[in-house]
Amino acid sequence: MEKIKQWRTALTELANLGGMHLQNLTNGYESEFILKIVSVIKDKVTRNNILSITPHLVGINDSLHAINLWLRDGSANLEVFALYGIGGVGKTTIAKYVYNTSFQLFEGGSFLENIREYSERPDGLLCLQRQLLSDISKGKTPAVNNLNDGIHKIRRALHGRKLLIVLDDVDQSEQLDAIFGMREWFYHGSKIMLTTRNVHLLNAHKHCKRYAVDTMNVSNSLELFSWHAFRDSHPPECYIEQSEKILKQCQGLPLALEVLGASLHGKMRAVWTSAIQKLETFTHSKLQKILKISYESLPDDHDRELFLELACFFNGEAKSSVVVILDACKYYTTIGVDNLVDRCLLKIDTYGKLRMHQLIESMGREIVRQQSPKDPGEWSRLWHYRDSVEILEDETGTRAIEGLALDMDMTNAYQTELSTKAFSMMHKLRLLKLNKVQLRGGYRDFPKKLKWLCWHGYTQRSLPDDFPLSSLVAIDMQNSKLQKLVQGNMCLGSLKILNLSHCHCVVESPNFSQLRVLEQLILEGCASLVEINESIQMAEGLLIMNLKDCINLRKLSKNLGMLKLLETLIISGCSNLSTLPAAMKEMESLKVFQADGLDFGNSSFVIEEYVSWPIYFWGWVSKRNLGSQLLLSSLPFKSIRRLSLVNCNLHDNAFPKDFIAAPSLKYLDLSNNPIRFLPECFEGVKMLKRLTLRYCNQLQALENLPNIDSLHVTDCPLLEKIRCKEGASLISVASPWRCKKLLEMEKSFKVVPLEKMDSEMIKNCGIDDVESKKRIQIRLYNKSTFTETSCPIQGVYENHCRGGTFSIFYPGSSVPILFTNKHNMASKSFVVSSHSKLRYLNTRVWYKFVPGSIRSLFIVITNKTKKRMIIYSPRCHGVPDGDEYMTWLSHWKFGSHEMGPGDEVNIFVYDWHYNTSFEVEVGVHLVYEEQEQAGDHSAKLPNIEQTCVILQNIKPWGHRGTTQLYFLGHGGVRGDVLLESIFRRICSGCGRRICTRCGRRPVRRAIQSY
Repeated sequence: MEKIKQWRTALTELANLGGMHLQNLTNGYESEFILKIVSVIKDKVTRNNILSITPHLVGINDSLHAINLWLRDGSANLEVFALYGIGGVGKTTIAKYVYNTSFQLFEGGSFLENIREYSERPDGLLCLQRQLLSDISKGKTPAVNNLNDGIHKIRRALHGRKLLIVLDDVDQSEQLDAIFGMREWFYHGSKIMLTTRNVHLLNAHKHCKRYAVDTMNVSNSLELFSWHAFRDSHPPECYIEQSEKILKQCQGLPLALEVLGASLHGKMRAVWTSAIQKLETFTHSKLQKILKISYESLPDDHDRELFLELACFFNGEAKSSVVVILDACKYYTTIGVDNLVDRCLLKIDTYGKLRMHQLIESMGREIVRQQSPKDPGEWSRLWHYRDSVEILEDETGTRAIEGLALDMDMTNAYQTELSTKAFSMMHKLRLLKLNKVQLRGGYRDFPKKLKWLCWHGYTQRSLPDDFPLSSLVAIDMQNSKLQKLVQGNMCLGSLKILNLSHCHCVVESPNFSQLRVLEQLILEGCASLVEINESIQMAEGLLIMNLKDCINLRKLSKNLGMLKLLETLIISGCSNLSTLPAAMKEMESLKVFQADGLDFGNSSFVIEEYVSWPIYFWGWVSKRNLGSQLLLSSLPFKSIRRLSLVNCNLHDNAFPKDFIAAPSLKYLDLSNNPIRFLPECFEGVKMLKRLTLRYCNQLQALENLPNIDSLHVTDCPLLEKIRCKEGASLISVASPWRCKKLLEMEKSFKVVPLEKMDSEMIKNCGIDDVESKKRIQIRLYNKSTFTETSCPIQGVYENHCRGGTFSIFYPGSSVPILFTNKHNMASKSFVVSSHSKLRYLNTRVWYKFVPGSIRSLFIVITNKTKKRMIIYSPRCHGVPDGDEYMTWLSHWKFGSHEMGPGDEVNIFVYDWHYNTSFEVEVGVHLVYEEQEQAGDHSAKLPNIEQTCVILQNIKPWGHRGTTQLYFLGHGGVRGDVLLESIFRRICSGCGRRICTRCGRRPVRRAIQSY
């Protein structure tokens, strides 16, 4: 009886349990109901494995996209993926999110956090082994007696199971070697993800995929900061200015945004103002502790001291100059910079300049400040104007000071004259950076070990005779009133860099007989400079000569060609320069030549067909009478890698025949020249990384192009086609903005008027009354060129890396006979016949929208059965006039692996700039194999050579749940942003964006149920 009572009680409790009601949850849709049940059960089963992360995930979509592609690449091998970046950039947060959302795809997983900290403990590795075994053994914790015992047990636990392992904060090569040493133990399809600050660890492992986690952009930074400071996605109006100041300090570092936002939450505006002022001098203690880890991990004191030099004085400076200066200070700068880059403490931008995050820079400066928190005179480096002014005014400098910077523009003491005596005790001073500083007194007791003198805005005509010059390796006197560097003999035997840019009183360059080791001569913007001293050949080691915008320079030294090591010559803007030295042809080391704005229009190497011999002869004689001219034939094309000839009045026949022998040329800029075509000699160029042609108003065609990585063409209004020669490829084309006549672009698109298309093909598309339609003009908008043109009806061929499509646009709403299967809304669903093989799919879209608005139309084709989604946006689309409708016909060819018998398919038309004025209707026409074989007229499809099987052997762009996503065409919108928008605007009832049939609002839905 007791058992019966227990049964009754249990059954009563069971009957009282709340369940899930089919009708209430999913309106009776059983498939959606099943997915809901699976989701609830999965949530209960996996809840214990969820890792705690910040509730506000902002700006991580790009990282997630890259990782998800790797997680779902279908590889059977064990693969390793590394996230690297500076401390606080969000590596661990991203790794945790990926683990939380993806470990259910595996048979087990483990997230090992803070490996660096564990490895510093005596029993750290043993603790990590125990955690790994516990995670992958489903909660059981096998006893681990020692490291060898742990290794054997881990090996057995890994066998036969597909696992996801995440290793957070790996910082030693031994740790990474151990991971790769276990590769053979893992089961097929397992994945290992790791985070590190030291990218150098990855260099020894080529099979490790890597991804750099970068700082946030301004928009994401503001949102993340606002969540922590105001508990909202945007700051109140009265706090916007203060928030922007803090964002400037944080420079997109997520940890800084979170810490500072939380510390200011609920504080008065006066507290905010004080905190902002403090941040200009001091780094927040929590940030300092975390960021300093990378500094302490540097291999030796040399690299740590080098880091401090860069943080205090050289952030934003050219690497080439910094290496020269700091090598003279007995640093091993090149390898040291590499070590800093490996630890994400430093970056080198595309212009070769050193870039350090502001908080990293502040961390380094705080380390220097801690040398003597209350006495700046004992610091090794002085960088802040307040400290520098105080030390110089009070004359309290000591031998501890090795570097000093002072910008008088930052102070209120602009007229203050400081004494040279203030420097007399700074015996170790090597780096001096001044701006608009006036010194009085003699220089006999000035520091004798100076390596770098940077003195902008110097007011005297020359440096004093008693200034110590002998140790200097770099002099930078930009924007000064110098007429000559020194009045008497120069003792500059160590000088390697001389920068006198924008010194408008300089008439002649220095005598190079005393500058024999000079490597860089920079005289940019010296408007009074007339000539270069003929002793230039004595600077035998000269590598860089920059004479840009020396507008009165008449000639270059005839001895210029004797500089056998010169690599860079810049003469852009030297508008009075009349000749180039003939010996330049022999400069075999010249790699960079920039001559923008010079007139090479008289360079003529080909007689145009329409020019008669008499006219050509007298033109040649007149040129001879004018004297020497600038000729491209003077250049050493065999060695040049980067050539810039912007606005040089170059015509088609201006290029010499030996241009064909330019095997080293990688970067070429011919913008703003009256060329119509690229001459035949360009066919000899083997491989260009970048070709730039902007504002070429006469350019008509680019044909027979060589292999080019990147082509940049904008504002070329007559350009009609871009085409490579046979066997060559064009990897990318920057948007050809305002090239309004462009009709064809290599491996991208081709626009063909209706009158030039085969008439039978047009009929097979379902277009009747062809002759009358040939006379119709339409407005066609091209998203590649951002232009709208009026033209006859066009056919648009698009050739994607993932396949091809064909579209026709024409005005009106007449329905072609083929499209009997039409639907009076933006979405259409159908099931592919299970009795025949689908050959083609034609879609018909009928739309109209408000005139004058720029649209981005998308067709979204979802195969629910095969879990694939294609999102296609045409490069061109017709623009309706007034209240008129536009018809869009498109043709698709699918393989059975994309759309096979019995597949359930949905087609949805979407407008990115959606509003209620957008009206749309969809129709489809399916053609099966037997129809084509039987010769059914409606099955005779266009003979379009560029259409092909979509998606064949192509990896998806990404995933949404378990559905593979493919983007085709030119959407002009980031993929993740587009997806969010699409799924927010699909009605849960019937698939329409704003549903008048079922009365539901648009909601975001899971891809599986859509």
